[in-house]
Amino acid sequence: MNDELSPDERAALRARIVGGARDITPAGAHRGAWIAGSVAALLVVALAGGVAATATLSAPPVASTPSPTPSAPLEPTPTPEPTPTPVPSTPPTPTVPPTQAAPSAAFGGDCSEVLTDEAATELSGTPMRAASFLPVWDARWLGGVDCGWRAVDTETWQALSVTVLPWASVPEAQRAKSGVVPECEGGAICDYSQRYGAAWVVVAASDASTAVSAADQVGARAALFPGGDRPLAATAWRLVDCEEQVRNAVATGLGRDDLRPIGTDNVPHGQVWDVLTARGHAAWCSFTAAADAVVDAPSLRVSLAAGARSDAEDVAAFGGDPISVTGADSAWWIPSQGGIGARILASAPGGVVEVEFSNLARDSAATITAGILGALE
Repeated sequence: MNDELSPDERAALRARIVGGARDITPAGAHRGAWIAGSVAALLVVALAGGVAATATLSAPPVASTPSPTPSAPLEPTPTPEPTPTPVPSTPPTPTVPPTQAAPSAAFGGDCSEVLTDEAATELSGTPMRAASFLPVWDARWLGGVDCGWRAVDTETWQALSVTVLPWASVPEAQRAKSGVVPECEGGAICDYSQRYGAAWVVVAASDASTAVSAADQVGARAALFPGGDRPLAATAWRLVDCEEQVRNAVATGLGRDDLRPIGTDNVPHGQVWDVLTARGHAAWCSFTAAADAVVDAPSLRVSLAAGARSDAEDVAAFGGDPISVTGADSAWWIPSQGGIGARILASAPGGVVEVEFSNLARDSAATITAGILGALE
């Protein structure tokens, strides 16, 4: 990790990265509007039988009359046949195919069903509480759920995250890592994964035994609520290489072409990240425009989430302020907080882009964000 960060900041960043999120704060009563509950409905169809009633018609009485006297027969007058009126035919009602509902999310997207605070505390050996986050990359886009817990003592670095994904959403290369117990050296956050029926559970913790125990505790229930795989939408961005796709837009916005990646090991990683990138849902890159000796050089960290969307209520809860960004359906400026620099979060038809920036004015950041959105269309 970057030695310039405090242990608590390093742990928070790793927890965000492994869990597929950029922010972790204690969860209060507010849970994002994006958390959708999974509700099962029972449809009962009643068939009613019809009863046809037949009325009996009685004939009039037959009168007895004398036989009439024969008379000369009359020529019958022909009665013209009425012209039949055509009956318009009713066109058949077109059959409308039923709308297919989106696959459900694992555990209905409810982290309280994954682990309680008490269970997280017992697993970690220290008081823990649920954390909420403002997602950029998120397992929910694949039919899963991302959950996190942090130590109640804010001076303690300890964190625990659990991700549940449908096994069907996991590419073959990542499946091979299931069941492999990691070596978590020096208290670094590492992750462990295992398959439970149709569910794939990934736990990030500071030691292997905690990760394995947490996965087993969640796994039996995850097998009952694995969620359904969600393919990338046709309108989503097609992410190939973040740096290659947006470099020109960043260079144009900064007015210089001497760009290089930021020198840091604080980069997205982990098994969940590998799945998101393999499925085309996520990409990340960074840029700075000066030599290492220049401490006030402009720099950017660009996070891309194809097919994702942001919720205004969620963003507002994290201090987001609406801002105008060309090409975005909605965008927010989020001030620096919790060890994360100021940033712009923008939603567009193709997905979500987050640009975290340093030594860059807000208007310049908005211009660069607009350029990135244009480069992705």
